[in-house]
Amino acid sequence: MSNRDAADIVESEEVTNRRRVNDEDAASAVTIIDSGPLKGAKLSGSPEHKLTTRSCLDVNRWQSRLNGKLVDEAAAASLQRFKVNKFRYLVSLEDASLASMTNLTHLSLTRCDQLKGLPESIGLLQNLKTLDLTDSSAIASLPDSLCNLSNLRKLLLGHVQSSGNKVLKKLPERLGHLTRLQVLVLDKCKALESLPQSIGNLQILQELQMRECKAVTSLPESIGNCTSLLEVGLSKCFGLSRLPASIGQWIHLEELVLAKCKGLHELPDELGDCVSLSVLDLRNCKKLESLPSTMGQLTNLRILDVSNCKVLKDLPTVLGSLEKLSQLHCRDLLAVNELPESLAAKPDILIGWDDQTKKSSSQG
Repeated sequence: MSNRDAADIVESEEVTNRRRVNDEDAASAVTIIDSGPLKGAKLSGSPEHKLTTRSCLDVNRWQSRLNGKLVDEAAAASLQRFKVNKFRYLVSLEDASLASMTNLTHLSLTRCDQLKGLPESIGLLQNLKTLDLTDSSAIASLPDSLCNLSNLRKLLLGHVQSSGNKVLKKLPERLGHLTRLQVLVLDKCKALESLPQSIGNLQILQELQMRECKAVTSLPESIGNCTSLLEVGLSKCFGLSRLPASIGQWIHLEELVLAKCKGLHELPDELGDCVSLSVLDLRNCKKLESLPSTMGQLTNLRILDVSNCKVLKDLPTVLGSLEKLSQLHCRDLLAVNELPESLAAKPDILIGWDDQTKKSSSQG
């Protein structure tokens, strides 16, 4: 059995299970996935539907049957969840079709790699809480009207395991109007150059993921106003050279991941003001030369990873005073000849240092 066939079976089981679990809510959901034989094109609001396309190779036939509409307008108003995955013929959405889905709370258009963008009518979906555009890689811009979604909680444009988006260069300037946004995921938006200044208005934002946003060179100073942040992921942001001093306002931040930020050469002293920080990942930051002494204020820090920071010259003595620090990953610190006494006295927390000392001894 091929991998694709196995995937189809799993996907079919997921749909079956979803029907069983959510049977009472089925009348308010439409699911479209690209798997299995052709079932049909016209959808209604009851029960949960599965529209499939793999065995239909006639694009003109699909376009003529759909007429730009994925759901009957009469049923659209009752929909709460609309999910489209791997729908290869979806190039655009009609303003009228989308605007009629007034009760929609979840809109998912994932892996629709021909979808060029969203209509302005997206801003009329005032009940929308989740917008998922993961792996819809042809979306080059987002309409300004998206910023009118006053109830939006999650905006997902990528995923760490996705193929990413290579054409989206900027986000709407009014992004900060999404004042109820709690999760913003921009992973693998590889052409994204910056974040808008208005992002500082997202004061209840809890999670920001920008892994592999390789074209981003800096973060706006206003991002410090996102004071509810708990988790920030910036790994593989190769162009990022520094963090703004305003990150000291992230007093609730628990996890900061900067792994493989190859251009990062310093951390601001204000990092020490992130007093809730529990995990700091600096692996493979190959230009990072030093750590701020203010890290001694990070009394909740449990895990610090500086492995393979090849030009890091030393580890601050103050790290030895952090009572909650239980893991210090320090493998391949080529420029560090010895540890401060405060850390050398805690061999149980050192991970990888023995390997380095053995390697140095053998080379000597």
